[in-house]
Amino acid sequence: MTKTTLLPDSIQQIISRVKHLEIRAKKLIKDQLTHQYHSVFKGKGIEFSDVREYSYGDDVRDIDWNVTARMREPYIKQFVEERQLTVYFVVDISFSSLYGETISKRQIMAEVAAFLGFIAHYNQDKVGLILHTTKVEQFVPAKHNYSQLLRIIRDIWYAPPQFRGTSLAHSYEEVASLIKKPSILFLLSDFLDGEYDRALSRLCDKHEVIPLVIHDESEKHPSLPFLMPWNHAIPMLASLEDIETLQNKTILLNRESAYHRYREFYTSVFQRFGLDFVELSSKENYFRSVERLLSQMTRARHHLRH
Repeated sequence: MTKTTLLPDSIQQIISRVKHLEIRAKKLIKDQLTHQYHSVFKGKGIEFSDVREYSYGDDVRDIDWNVTARMREPYIKQFVEERQLTVYFVVDISFSSLYGETISKRQIMAEVAAFLGFIAHYNQDKVGLILHTTKVEQFVPAKHNYSQLLRIIRDIWYAPPQFRGTSLAHSYEEVASLIKKPSILFLLSDFLDGEYDRALSRLCDKHEVIPLVIHDESEKHPSLPFLMPWNHAIPMLASLEDIETLQNKTILLNRESAYHRYREFYTSVFQRFGLDFVELSSKENYFRSVERLLSQMTRARHHLRH
């Protein structure tokens, strides 16, 4: 049977794994990933810098009327690009995240978030966290703080959920209300849900949204081999227990698995909103997949600018 293990064998293994990810993130920052990271995400806003005397051709909308009144000469506000970014990990910790043949989907989420979190931290960016199931269960406002980053990684790894189920629509509506400042949102989930496109659209209106779809390889199979050792082309009825609701459901098993139906939905939604996304599983090097995503996004943004 498939394991649903949330934690490695010991806390020491978690600490060792997190330190390894920090070292890897530091190495990538020294190499090319810093350039890719800021090429993708720079320019999320501007902040006030100084004032100067008005020159012909300046935009009158930038006049600082308070300074102008004091100096009796027109002065213009100067702005600089805000370099510090705000990053949030929006993580689905419903019970389906515990599923995994070798390691759980939730462990993959924690490791990927640790990897990206260290990259953000060492680029002086702020990092925050939202954990959700059928609703938002935990909100950690973004800060540039090493201790907070370690807390975020710990909580993604094994903070206990209050509810077993999933409601991406309700959770994303809450996220949109919680985060006021334009931010980078990494959405980590298996996206085994539906009818969340309207709520996702609301997030996309204000934030940079990057879905990271976490799945297990066994979910991609067109049937369940341990239940159907014979010809998979033959449909059959099976009674299965839902890991989130604990209810027994009788379903028809055939070549079209539930996974593929969900995948068709989320890929169509992401494409409709023009979102860059990546699918990750334990059968691949998911860190390299994330690196490739950032590289692809960098090339696409560079092409648009030129």
